[in-house]
This record gives sequence, structure tokens and C-alpha cells, in this order.
Amino acid sequence: MTMSLISYRSTFLERVLDLLWRQWSSLGIAGSADDWRGGLIDPEALVLTTCSFGRYDARLFDAMLEWTAINGRYINIQRCKRIQANHALAEDAVFRAFAATAETSASSAKWAKIHKTPSTPRISPSSSPSPQPMFILKDGHPMPVVGSADPTFAQFGLLRDRYEPRGVAQSFRPDLPANLLLRLRAMFGVNARCEIIAYLLVNRSGSPREISRRTHYYPATIANALAEMRDSGFVISRSVGRRRVHRLVSQTWNPLLLGTADPRWLVWPPIFEALEAIWRHLCNEKLDQESTMAQASALRRVLLGSVIECLEENVPELVFGDLKAYPGEELTPIFLDKIAALFKVLTRAS
Repeated sequence: MTMSLISYRSTFLERVLDLLWRQWSSLGIAGSADDWRGGLIDPEALVLTTCSFGRYDARLFDAMLEWTAINGRYINIQRCKRIQANHALAEDAVFRAFAATAETSASSAKWAKIHKTPSTPRISPSSSPSPQPMFILKDGHPMPVVGSADPTFAQFGLLRDRYEPRGVAQSFRPDLPANLLLRLRAMFGVNARCEIIAYLLVNRSGSPREISRRTHYYPATIANALAEMRDSGFVISRSVGRRRVHRLVSQTWNPLLLGTADPRWLVWPPIFEALEAIWRHLCNEKLDQESTMAQASALRRVLLGSVIECLEENVPELVFGDLKAYPGEELTPIFLDKIAALFKVLTRAS
């Protein structure tokens, strides 16, 4: 018998949280998860989506806060904001509360660019008619506040116990290939050139437009950086039709930075966007009141809205095909099979 979408909620959430735990563990958070070997980790995309799914795992969310106090200088705030603007990642109030706490704990003024942005003002308890619980239990009920409420989160209309570091985070591990972006930022600074080098290392070559689209930097930023990097003699380019394709000229880069590893490049922002869209649908209270036919119909709209485009474009191994081939309730088991295959692809070692 096919599992219903309602029954699948807990399974889906467990798979997503396991994926996030494994990536954070590789970045330096103590946990029971295995090291991440499913491609390069995107720190900004990981922070953003953890601000959503971390609401269902307080231990993970607080570990991320603690990690940020140690490694936050390697997070690119401008790239964070660009990813959030282009993809439906992270609830705004949660992300801003996270940034305000990170500014306090990491003593980093750069986080103020997020939570003090004039165009998106804070939410205070007095202006919010009904403050929302920050954390949600896996059965959908709010996690109760048993101690004193955290004042920083309260400023954004979110209720939770006071945040306290628990000593579970440390500096990121430079020896893991999945942490290449942070390793490059530690060496060369937090800038687009780190993404360019990482992209060319993993993908061998790329055009400015392609690199821009897959790293979430402005095209002009990538084009200007590549023009200067060519002057170093380490990057060369050639024209292929209307494109100018770049590559690293020296074969010493791969042994130096990756050793014998051959990690994959996954564009995480749209992948996480798809996972969040699926989760919003699965945890919608209206789903419990609908027939299985109505559930499948609503699922079809979600998949056609953005999910299939995000996944098929960025996970080539995953192909949904024409959904018209799965009328009515026939769509549900196909969806469950495809998502199971998706998690296998995402967590697969290179």
C-alpha cells in the first residue's frame, strides 16, 4: 500500500534534517551524522535553509548559531542576501533573529546589514498581536518555553528559551573536500574569486554567465574578476561561439586543494528551495482535511509551480517526466519514489 502524503511528512523531515546535520557536521558541528561526501557545501544556502528546517530541530539551529560565532567571518553576507532574494529560502523573521544573535555572539557588525535593513523593519512583541513559537515539535505542536524567553528573538516576534552555547561547534575542517569554499575564503578572503576557483576546479571550465548563474554572483562581478585573474597567468580563456570559456592553466591546483578527491558541484539554493516548497505543502493543515485525490491535485500544482524546474535543472539524474502520464492519485507514489531517489543522489559520494 502506498504511503499517504500525510504519513510521509515525518519521513521527509527526517531525511532533510539528516542531510543538514551531515553537512553541518562536516563544517565543524559535533553530532552523530557521518561526514558529508555529497558534493561541495554552500555555506550561505545551508545557513538559509537551516533557518527554516532548524525550527523543527532546536539542537541543530542553536549549533548553527554557535558555529557562526566561530566561523561567521567566512560567511558572505551579500551573497546570503542575494540568494534569499532569488530563492524562497528562510522565513524572514527567523533569519533576521538569527543574524541579530550572530552579531551579538560573534561581535560581527556585518550581520547588522541583515537585521537592521530599513526596508524590512523588526517585529517587536508590542507590534505583533500574536508572537509565534520559534521551534516546532515534529508532531506540529509548538515547543513550549520553559525558562526565560530569549530577548533577541522576542524582538522579532519569536518565542523561545534563552539561547545558550553548548560547546558543540569548532572551526571548520579544511581537510574535507566538501569544505573547499571555506578553505579558499580563509586563504584569499571572502569574495567571488573563491567561487570562481572552486567552480573551475570542479567543473574544469566555465563561461562568466554560467559561473555567475551557478554561484549566485552578479555577472559583472564574475566577468571583471575573471578578466583580472587572466592577468595572473593562472587562468586562460578561449572563445567558443559567442561564449568565452575559462579554465585554470596549471594542473597543480587540483592536487594542492583537492588531493585525489573529485567532488561534485551542486547548485544548492534552488535544490533547497524545492525542498522547502515540498515541506510547506506537506505540513499545510488543509492537507489533513482533503481527500487523497485532492491531495494529489494540490501536489501536482506545487510540483509544476517551481519544484520540478528547480530539481530537474540542477539534479540532472532526476527526471519527473510529463506529469500527465500520472493522472489523479497515481501521482503520489511516483512523487514518493522520485523524492527517495533525490535524497540518494544528493547524499551520494562523488
